[in-house]
Amino acid sequence: MALNPCRAALRRSGIANRQQIISCARSYSTESATPTATPESFKHKEDGSTDAVPRWAQTPPRMKAPMQMDFARDPKNKIWHVNSNPEVLDTMYNQLLGPAGSKMLPEELKWLAVTHKSFDQGRRGFNDRLAMLGRMTLMMEATKTIVSKQPAAAAKISDEFDRQAFAHEQLDPVDNLNLEGPNDLVGKDQLYKLAKSVGMLNVLRWKPRRPDKLSASGVEVVMNGAILAIIGAITLQRGLDVASGVVREHILPKLK
Repeated sequence: MALNPCRAALRRSGIANRQQIISCARSYSTESATPTATPESFKHKEDGSTDAVPRWAQTPPRMKAPMQMDFARDPKNKIWHVNSNPEVLDTMYNQLLGPAGSKMLPEELKWLAVTHKSFDQGRRGFNDRLAMLGRMTLMMEATKTIVSKQPAAAAKISDEFDRQAFAHEQLDPVDNLNLEGPNDLVGKDQLYKLAKSVGMLNVLRWKPRRPDKLSASGVEVVMNGAILAIIGAITLQRGLDVASGVVREHILPKLK
């Protein structure tokens, strides 16, 4: 019987706590439902233009440090100029994607696809995620190209236990992957040669570690990533069907 006052007190405190939680939840939901102000960068004029300078054209002011934090042992390694002329960029896109290649992507996305994370410390965005998406699209089309060829006699591998797998004439070309893989068609060497042939180095936005030794600074990897990022940007902007057609008509023929 001595526990009854304690139980009553706990019950009253529990009810009070629940009421307090409910009132806080109501006030939070009311405050969160209030619409926030539209950022200045999203405010458009009547003609569709914006007051803000595009992100590719300048470092966002709020991402600038009050003092320089990176230093080089040799001051010459800090000197590296990148392209800022849209006409030069459009020329590269037309050489890579055909006469209308420069019109396939919006301006911001065209610059982002050729921007490496070493440029401006990544403060203007970079193309890593676009390159990952583009690699998936390119590998898929390379695989489809291999399995669309006539079945190769040497691609057939006999089973060591004399088992007979299901056979069909439409499945026979899949064995071609035993002789040739996607990397044989769209490997890093082929993509690097393609990037050089279309003038990718003239528009690539990056900062090499050694401007006097681009190969030691990883120029091959950076240019491969830019080609893949362009394919990924088309996939993101235009859809997989359009991107697959671009790869089949403009990318794979240049890699042979």
